[in-house]
Amino acid sequence: MDHKPVVGSDVRREIALAPVYNALNSLALLCEAGRLRGLNAWVERSAQRLTAEQRQTHKLIFSGLRDVLVAGVAAASFADFATYLEELAGVDPENLRDRALQHLRTRCERRLSATDADGPAPVPSPARLIAEPETYLACAAYADGATTVAEPALLREAHRWLNQPAAMQELVVQHLRTLWQKLLEAEWRRVQPILRWQVEQFSHYQESAEEEGAADLFLALTGRELPTAIEERAIRAERLVLVPSWHMGRHVSYWEHEEALYLFFSEPPNYDVALLIAPVGQAELRARLAALADETRLRLIELLAERDELTAQELITALGLSQSNVSRHLKQLVSLGFLYESRASGAAKAYRLSSPYFVRTARALKELVSLPVGQRSTDEEAHRGGSHAPDVRRFLDRQGRLCLWPPAKLSDKQLVLSYLASFFEAGRRYSEQEVNAILDQHSAINDSAALRRALCEYRFLERTRDGTCYWLVTAEAQS
Repeated sequence: MDHKPVVGSDVRREIALAPVYNALNSLALLCEAGRLRGLNAWVERSAQRLTAEQRQTHKLIFSGLRDVLVAGVAAASFADFATYLEELAGVDPENLRDRALQHLRTRCERRLSATDADGPAPVPSPARLIAEPETYLACAAYADGATTVAEPALLREAHRWLNQPAAMQELVVQHLRTLWQKLLEAEWRRVQPILRWQVEQFSHYQESAEEEGAADLFLALTGRELPTAIEERAIRAERLVLVPSWHMGRHVSYWEHEEALYLFFSEPPNYDVALLIAPVGQAELRARLAALADETRLRLIELLAERDELTAQELITALGLSQSNVSRHLKQLVSLGFLYESRASGAAKAYRLSSPYFVRTARALKELVSLPVGQRSTDEEAHRGGSHAPDVRRFLDRQGRLCLWPPAKLSDKQLVLSYLASFFEAGRRYSEQEVNAILDQHSAINDSAALRRALCEYRFLERTRDGTCYWLVTAEAQS
């Protein structure tokens, strides 16, 4: 599943993998290495591998000739970056150049129609843009606005290349092909399955949040505010495409293409992102707030907010504490969902912030102080499905056993899993056989393994790495 469109309240929205733009965006980040803090480690390592000549060419292409890269995508949606490179190499050079100029004019017209600021009116023709360097520079600077990173000297050099379309095409294709083969291809194979999974999970969440605006949806998925300049562009776009990237860190970037705005952000693969709509019980909220009321754990969060990812050893060194002490704090933050833990090189573990959990915690606290006492959800209601509990009967037989799995709707799946989780005791550890026995007792579908995996996937249950021990997530959070 690569994308799932949803019509929002302001613009058409969708979550998509966008493999070509995803690759272009990751490569564009190489220009920001050393300037922006907190980018993914792959960006830093890859930028260091560039020669001085490659670095200059890279800056020219991604800052000065960015419209050429977008023009290469054209109206088609390529399945992979290699196909995009083939198309880019095969298109007529002058046609490629003309499409790039038209894309620049479209961006300029879009900004001109949305602002009262002085700009080129009317937008210069392609002939003027190619014949008059100063006109081209003015139009490019105006189209980018405050977000431009291209220097005047770089734009002048880009203009010279636009007047040599065949040489320009060869320069762009060869540079991209080299970087794809030497830097990005293997990395893309590694992260693509995770990103595809995220597209599906985020799309499920979006289905249950159709009324949210683009800024609210972005906040829910990332835990961060949508930058004002980007939000203004999103409002002008006919279509907003949210694209999970593995390399953005806590930054946000965008690519404009015709009527669409592609917005890139990074988040770890949160297995219960769909539960952003589920209530947070008071016991869980207390556990979350208690975890944040600790100087060491707050410092861990601060360090990870400054960097995209850090290993346990890097965190130990930065804090100057013992391994056992730091490991204890990391374990608690991971168990509560605040951090995402993954395997780094060798046996080392790496950690990233899991931003939506901070959003859920803040919202739960806000609801706690704003709702009348009688309207607050109790821990039992939050755990068992609250006022929606009667709805679960649609999936049960007369003996109260589950007779349908999986439900078509994600909200129904969450309801059923919450019902099954209610049969597990807080604070108790279960073996895999004991979990299966409980599920078999309350299910008639004869697939305890599928139900067990779903309970873990959506974090109703947690387990040890070898799968020998299971427990309720909220029970672990309170310990």
